Amino acid sequence: MRFKSLNELLEYRAVQGREKTFILSPETGAALTYGNFYTAVRELAYRIQLNIRPGQRIALIAENGLHWGIVFCGILLAGGVAVPLNPKFKPAETEELLRQAQAKLIFTDARGGEALPPPFAANSRTVSVAGEAMSIIDSESFAENATQASRSQWADEALVLFTSGSTGAPKGVVLTHGNLLAEAKFITGGHQLTAADVVLCILPFFHINGLVITLLSSLYSGGTAVIPRKFSASHFWQWVSANKVTWFSAVPAILSILLSSEADPAIDLSRLRFARSASSSLPVAILTEFERRYGVPVIEAYGLSEAGSQIATNPLPPRRRKAGSVGLPVGNEIQVIDQSGEPAPVQATGEVVVKGANITKGYLNNRQANRESFKNGWFHTGDLGFFDADGYLFLTGRKKELINRGGEKISPREVDEVIYRLSEIETAVTVGVADAVLGEEVVAFVQLRPGKQLTAEGIAAHCRSWLADFKIPKKIFFIDDFPKGPNGKIQRRKLVELYGLLIAGRPGTSDIEKELSGYMAHAPKTDRKYNVRVYEEGCKECGYCIEVCPRQVFTVARYFNDKGYRPVRAEFADRCIGCRRCFFLCPDFSIDVTDRKEEEEL
Repeated sequence: MRFKSLNELLEYRAVQGREKTFILSPETGAALTYGNFYTAVRELAYRIQLNIRPGQRIALIAENGLHWGIVFCGILLAGGVAVPLNPKFKPAETEELLRQAQAKLIFTDARGGEALPPPFAANSRTVSVAGEAMSIIDSESFAENATQASRSQWADEALVLFTSGSTGAPKGVVLTHGNLLAEAKFITGGHQLTAADVVLCILPFFHINGLVITLLSSLYSGGTAVIPRKFSASHFWQWVSANKVTWFSAVPAILSILLSSEADPAIDLSRLRFARSASSSLPVAILTEFERRYGVPVIEAYGLSEAGSQIATNPLPPRRRKAGSVGLPVGNEIQVIDQSGEPAPVQATGEVVVKGANITKGYLNNRQANRESFKNGWFHTGDLGFFDADGYLFLTGRKKELINRGGEKISPREVDEVIYRLSEIETAVTVGVADAVLGEEVVAFVQLRPGKQLTAEGIAAHCRSWLADFKIPKKIFFIDDFPKGPNGKIQRRKLVELYGLLIAGRPGTSDIEKELSGYMAHAPKTDRKYNVRVYEEGCKECGYCIEVCPRQVFTVARYFNDKGYRPVRAEFADRCIGCRRCFFLCPDFSIDVTDRKEEEEL
């Protein structure tokens, strides 16, 4: 059945599956059927229509939850265009994106309100959405003139999603109702989704993977979406079991975290059909170990914000999956082209280009980016890859990430994959850094699994068994966390900047330098095996570290930081056993736990 808009799809589901559960919260047990969800959406859409003209853009700055889905669909049903933003943005970042989007209204929850510049709060009013108090702010100064019809159609704008900006300033990707419907259809077909499926939504909805892959595909297939506030390693498998989850979509970092702790053997995973991985390259070692340990196929896929998300995926069993490949095209045309723009032969590396009904028509107010990315009807992804003889696509890196060492071109991913063969490695990222003689040199950053030990010499020796000498990292750094964009992708550009700080022998004093260096300027809290640091100015008193620490390392300070919160302190850091639960669960990235031996090598 073809729908003209997401609104028609929602109306259809509200009638066809009125009593079926659409969304639920695993923390509170609150749930909405398709019928109840549509009723809530209609009520909110009516309020929105009183404040906008069709086609105007409305920002949504909030954590995941039932309220997020209602507001998103309410914006669309009112004829508006949704602009989801990261609630962790700084106010200056938020203001710039609101200006770019020319947003007429802004919806925020409590967390999203922290991302707004203070003057915006003066124009706010409160509305309850699924039990969540949300603020509505009128931002008339940003508003543009609306152009689309009151009833949304296939070609009308539905979504403006800003890219993470991992290689520069964020770009607004404009997606229509037709783009999103086509993509939801491709996902449903590629993963064989039905109304019986239950997805666990652990990725943020302001990111294309979380929004389209999990939430909108559930709407399209008539399935159920389980929506926690955020990912929690300690609750993950319990949520899967209790809610009879059949699939989830993750980034490689989450799969790696789940491998760092065992699931309770009593937990029932029998309903889990597959785990999906996308947004960044999945190391073969992580895929293999995850499948071995949990007995569930890991489906690696390939997607882009500009494509509404997925453009290729490995098929489900019993069809063949290929480790290291992102699979087969699904609903799109994909080519690998050489430098002259001609299709490259099988096994030959070139740039990946794509076209299809799900591809954006362009970036928001960015002519230069549109000229560079859209040529002869094809969208140029900037990704490098090749097709094998069976038509499976393999990605080898980004055009801008290739390392040119004295004329030798080196794929960072090739080096990453070799390092990942070491069982002690949790994360490995290779980058090219400036070199006076060779132009660029190979450098690797690695993070070890909790409780594991490994030396830089050991890693280099391992690489010599698998790589030509010119590909072996000249320097290897052990770090505790990687700079990531909002979509979970590791930002290689920031690692290059971090390298500059490390070889200069200083942690830096600017905000960006402190971020990159992991606040190494703060003195260690312990003289024993592990160093525990708390960046007190970043702490917002959530208390997760106190809750999950098995050795009661943390206490709450009696004073307040500059943000008005009482920060936690590592008062009993000598008790630390290096489990890093506090590090993984801290939503403010304010805790570091390092092995002293690793740190001495920096």
